[in-house]
Parts: sequence; C-alpha cells; structure tokens
Amino acid sequence: MLLGGLGLLLIGMSLMTEGLKLAAGSALRDILARWTSNRVRGLLSGFGITTLVQSSSAVTVATIGFANANLLSLQQAVWVIFGSNVGTTMTGWIVALVGFKLNVEAFALPLVGFGVMLKISGERSRRAAFGQALVGFGLLFLGIGVLKETFDAFGEHMTLPILEGPALLTTGVYVLAGVLLTTVMQSSSAALVVALSAAEGGMIPLAAAAAVVIGANLGTTTTALIAVWGATPTAKRVALSHVAFNIVTATVAITILQPMLLLVEWLREAFALPAAPATTLAVFHSAFNVLGVLLMWPVADRMIAFLLRRFQSQEEVESRPKFLDTTSLGLPYIAGEALANEVGRVSTIARGAVLSALSVEGASAQTMEREQHIARSLIGAIGSYSAALGRMELPEAIATLLPSYLRSAQQSASVIEIAQQMIAVQAELGELSDERLDEPVQVFRREAVRVIEAVGTGQAETDPAQTDVMIGELERVYEEAKLAALHEGVSGRLGVLQMDALLRYLALSRRAAKQLAKAARRLTVIRTALDAGQTAPGAHEGKNADDEGFEALSDRT
Repeated sequence: MLLGGLGLLLIGMSLMTEGLKLAAGSALRDILARWTSNRVRGLLSGFGITTLVQSSSAVTVATIGFANANLLSLQQAVWVIFGSNVGTTMTGWIVALVGFKLNVEAFALPLVGFGVMLKISGERSRRAAFGQALVGFGLLFLGIGVLKETFDAFGEHMTLPILEGPALLTTGVYVLAGVLLTTVMQSSSAALVVALSAAEGGMIPLAAAAAVVIGANLGTTTTALIAVWGATPTAKRVALSHVAFNIVTATVAITILQPMLLLVEWLREAFALPAAPATTLAVFHSAFNVLGVLLMWPVADRMIAFLLRRFQSQEEVESRPKFLDTTSLGLPYIAGEALANEVGRVSTIARGAVLSALSVEGASAQTMEREQHIARSLIGAIGSYSAALGRMELPEAIATLLPSYLRSAQQSASVIEIAQQMIAVQAELGELSDERLDEPVQVFRREAVRVIEAVGTGQAETDPAQTDVMIGELERVYEEAKLAALHEGVSGRLGVLQMDALLRYLALSRRAAKQLAKAARRLTVIRTALDAGQTAPGAHEGKNADDEGFEALSDRT
C-alpha cells in the first residue's frame, strides 16, 4: 500500500503539473518575463505560479531557464525563487485541510473520470491539458488517501523508534531523511505529503515530522543544481541564490525548532484551525519559509552583489566598462577622457569583428552575436555615464561633446551589425569558382583591411589626409570588383544569386570600413577638443545620414 500510494502520489503530481503548465500556455513565460520588475512583484509572481502549478521545482527550473536566456536579470530571478519557496507551502494546506478531511474516493474518482473525458475530447487543445491536470489532481488525492490509510494502519500497532542522543543530532537525521525523500522523488511536495501522512497516522512525533519538512524544503536545491549543469553564469547564480535561501531558512528553523513549534501552535489556535498534526505542519512550513524571506530581505542586495562576482564569463568581463568611474563625474575633463577611452573600446571590438568577417575563413554567427552583446552593453554604460555627466555643471566644451561620444560609439556599433550581415551573406556566397573574380575581390579585401588597420594603428586619427587617400583607393577597387562581378554575371559564368550575394558582400565591406574611419575621425575631434578645452567642431550640427538610428539602438540596448 505504501508503494502504491507513493506511485499514485508521484504520477498524479506529475500529470497535474504538466497539465497545468500546458493549460497555462505562455502565461508562465509572460508572468516571469513581465511581472517581475521589483522584489515585491517577483515574490508574488513566484508565489502565484507555484501555487498554480503546484511545483516549486518546475518554477525554479523555468526561472533558471529564463535567466539562462537573459530574459530575467539576476535581481528579478532571485525574488521569483524566494516567492516560489513560499508558494510550495500551499501543497501542505491542500493536504491538511482537504486531503485528510474528505471522502477521498468520492472526491477524487469523479475528477479522474471527468478529466479523462476532457483529455479524450480535447485532443491537443488547452481543454485536454486542463483535463490532464484534473486527472493528476484526482490521482494525487487517491495517493494521499492510500498513504493516510497505510500510516493509520501502521500507527495503530507501531511507531518509528525515537532516536536517542543530542536533540540537534536527532533533528539532523530527520532533516536528512527529508532531503533524501525529496531527492529520490524529485518533489518536495511528495515528500511533504509523506511527512504529513506519517505524523497524522501517529508514526512519528510532530517535531520529527517538522524536521522532515525542513529537509524536504532543503532537498529542492538538488533539482536547481542539476538544472544549471553547463548553464550560463547567470543561471548558476540563480541556482546558488536558491541554495542560499534554503540553507539559511533551514538553519534558522532547525536552531529555533521548539520555539517555532510553540509559535505555530499558538497561530493555529488563534486562527481556529483544526487541531491536527497535518494542520500544524502546514502552518509550520509556511511560517519558516516566510521567515526565510524576511531574513533575506535586508541582505539580498549584498548577496546578489556577491554572486555577480562569481562565475564570471569572459563575455561578462568584456561587457563591463573599464574607464567609467562615477567618482570622476565631478571632474569634467577626466570624465570626458574616460568616455573617449570607452568609446575607443567599442571601436576596437568593431574593428576585430569586421576583420574577422573580411577573412577568407569568416567568423561564426555566434561569435558576432557575442561581440554585438558586448558592444551594446558598453554603449548602454556610455549612455548612462553621459546622462549622469550631463546633469552636472559642465564647461561648454564638455557639454557640447556629449552627443559626439554617443554618435561615435553608435557608428562603431553599427559596424558590428554590418559584420553580422557580411557573415550571413558570405554563407550565401560560398566559394567563388570563377578565377576571373579572384584577383579583383582579393585586391578589394586587402584594401578594406588596410583602411581598417589604419584605424587600429591610429593613422586615421593622426593623418586624416592619408586616410582619405586610402578610402579613395578603396572606392576605386570596389568599383572594379563590382564591375567584374556584374560582367561575370551577365556572361553566365557566375550565377545570378551568387552575383547578388557577392555585390552585397562588397557593399557591406566598403560600408564597414568607411564607417569605422568616420567613427575614428569623430573620436579624433573629441580628443582634440578635450586637449584644447574647446567645443568640438560640429557638436551643435544636426545629424547626418551616418548618425541616424542612434536613438533606436539606444532603445534596443
């Protein structure tokens, strides 16, 4: 009976959780992604979703998944996890107030029958998913009924041996039992039902059952740790926040177990709840999880800051500004130099991206996506720092430079987007088998690389006249390569689609090189103005075609 009850409990919980997740459709994603703007909303979201799907593990894994995909920040995910821990206590209330009070068969069997009818008639619709959840709900209560009957029968004739020894040690053994139950069954709710059933049947004393409940809560961390194997740093931090919450909560609950049980008994009487071990344990489970939230509330920001310094990927390190320091905001010219250096970093990233795209081997789309993410993070930091600097009392020379910083950074960042397009077009282009095109295309590539390397060595800044000469040469060889491609296409030696891809690749390469040169020239104007303490020429001028789109890019960032 014990094995059969556990089987019904686990399959019922699995069907109910999966059915509710399917019935909810995209609601889980929408709530987690949109309703977590602050810690209170994050708590309520985690609590509400866990109450709905009756699985803190499912919500924890989903939250880690969203953090893994950068849809949730660490701050948002942490509070969803904390709320989920409180939400999982609702299982105990359902079992204590409903599962042990009703004629289980009269209640559960109709649910199973009605749920099956919905499942059969709904095929793959949301109705079928809801029917599956009803079947799971019915089987869950059948399992509770079997477990209750089993433990009642055991309790009439025997109890588990009371462990001798120090109270803390014996409590630890029961906590470990709860951890093992949850780990084996991969459901803290199932372990909780077993503890409630054993206590209700008189097999274990109330304090021991409370320790098992603490262990069941702690055992949920195993699911989170399994879920983040090979995940992103953010996902690992989310999992560690879950572990930290449960360890802190469990430690405090174990330390003050007896006083908490007295408080719980008082609360049960104050709210006129039934005098049953299961009800007392449900109150206890909720109380120590709420206590955990209260304990974490004042230290959460420091914990998050600590976690942010752990598991750092190379991308995260490169995404952080190196030169922008808020202490420099009161020193306008130093702050201006810091901004110029950070803008220069964006230019360096863009230069590396387009050089990779110009190489014969090319670069992977994943690498380009990484470079773009780094550049966007830096532009966001540059924009925030510029806005903070703009609120200070500034000399006119610095105030009029601020738009130029942003335009130069945007020009460099747009080069990375162009490089991404070059990679995509290069995949369409494939290898050129026409030998007549090989020389003009290679000459063009070499000239584009020459311009870009001149930007990298600072020649574009120190010798703009020579840069203009190189750009003029780039235009000439571009026209020659373009005419060669058109000629080969007209003659039929080059397919029309391949010709189109080649023309787009040439145009994108030329545009990237010129855009980098313009960004470098603007940065030169900025540095010159900083050195001279003068207004940058053109700082008040309207945007030209090369500057358009920064606002849109800022919004995306």
